[in-house]
Amino acid sequence: MNEQLLRIGKAYDLTAAQFAAGIEPRDSVPGEIKILPGYDELVEDEWCSSAAPDIKEYLDPKEGMCYLDAGCCANLANYRLHVWPSVYYGVDISPALIGAMRAYVEKHRISIGGLYHTDITSLPFGDEYFDIATVIGVLEYYTLEYTTYALKELCRALKQNAKMVVDIANLEHPYVDTMFRLEEHYGRPLIHKERNSFESLLKTAFITDNIDDSRVMLKYFVRRR
Repeated sequence: MNEQLLRIGKAYDLTAAQFAAGIEPRDSVPGEIKILPGYDELVEDEWCSSAAPDIKEYLDPKEGMCYLDAGCCANLANYRLHVWPSVYYGVDISPALIGAMRAYVEKHRISIGGLYHTDITSLPFGDEYFDIATVIGVLEYYTLEYTTYALKELCRALKQNAKMVVDIANLEHPYVDTMFRLEEHYGRPLIHKERNSFESLLKTAFITDNIDDSRVMLKYFVRRR
């Protein structure tokens, strides 16, 4: 798993460098992938982002809450998550992305809780620190075993009854093969996880309020037990 994490981190480092140089990563996608079923929907689907309306509605961020965006990527800049009344904290495995987001915060004089380069199995926060969290576009890169460690660590860092939204690849969706091909092209290979196996892990520490299985990512709306 260490090799997989290193590969994912380097792939996102490259994405950050490309954006900094004014290069659109999508321009490198070969035509054979662009013609696959659902390609356009996949690259433009903001419902798969941490800022999707259904996520914000469920989390219901309020002043005084601490919000963890685990696997934050460039969400802070792309979706202005700092304007939520909660206090924003982002963690990501890519040092380049964290560096870019820190520069964005400094440039725009944005007030947040902090940005940290780390994996979500080792969060630099005390127990029961967060009121709400998102883990979007992250666990599809993990093995089931490593996902166990991630969920355990997230549970530790969340307050009792804290709300979280997390997703995994929907293996039953007609566009899932296209997504796997696209992520492989970007150097970010996905790992198959069966829905039943993931849900068995999830229920050990979380109560599921809702599941959206209508898109290529299965989205779970859960609360810490």
